[in-house]
This record gives sequence, structure tokens and C-alpha cells, in this order.
Amino acid sequence: MAKTTKEERILVLCVDRDNDLGVKGELKTPLLGREENLAAAVHLALRDPEEPDANAMFEAVRIYDRLIREAETPDNYQIATIAGSELGDVGADRKLVSQLIEVLKTFPASDVILVTDGYSDEAVLPLVESR
Repeated sequence: MAKTTKEERILVLCVDRDNDLGVKGELKTPLLGREENLAAAVHLALRDPEEPDANAMFEAVRIYDRLIREAETPDNYQIATIAGSELGDVGADRKLVSQLIEVLKTFPASDVILVTDGYSDEAVLPLVESR
């Protein structure tokens, strides 16, 4: 059984650095909560069934569901998806950081479980760790 202390608040964070959610899915981020993330993942997968970010979002929902199922305090968990920019580089990173700060204002997490499509892990990890 997953146990958390009172201070422990875990955010399952899905990151779409190149903003396929916005470009292909015409969706605005950040997305907060299970239903919003699941609906966006389905929407993106229907637009492009081979889109890796949709798979990453489904994996984030799966992880979140498992944590909630095993949790003594489900309120200590949240799921969110943030997106950068299709232009990449510093602009994408700034947008990611801005959206992460917005999410953390709503849900002040002590820990993050990072889920990505694997494409930009090296660039995203330091941004998340710094916050």
C-alpha cells in the first residue's frame, strides 16, 4: 500500500515539450486532474493514433490511478500535463516552467513523478528538478 506523510504531496506530471497537444490537438495547457488529462489523451490519440505524447498521457493516468487505488490519502496526489512550444529551445523551456509554476500554485507538490514521451527527457528533467 502506498503511504504518504502529511507533508508528502505527489504530482504525476506529463510533459509535452514540443506542444503536440496544442499543435495537433488544439488543446490548451496546463491540464489538471484525471478527467481533463484522460479526455485530452483520447482527443490527441484520435487526431493522431501514433502520437507518443498521447501514450505518455495514458501512462500518466495509469500511474495516477494506481497511486490513488493504493493511497490512504488520495488528496495527496494529483495529475497534470504541461506543454512547451513547437519551436523548442528556450521558448519551450520558459513555457514549461511557467505552466509548472501555475500547477504548483494549485497543487503544491513535494514530489513529482515525471512522465514524458522520452524524446526530451534530458532537457525537461533539470527544469522540473529546479522547481
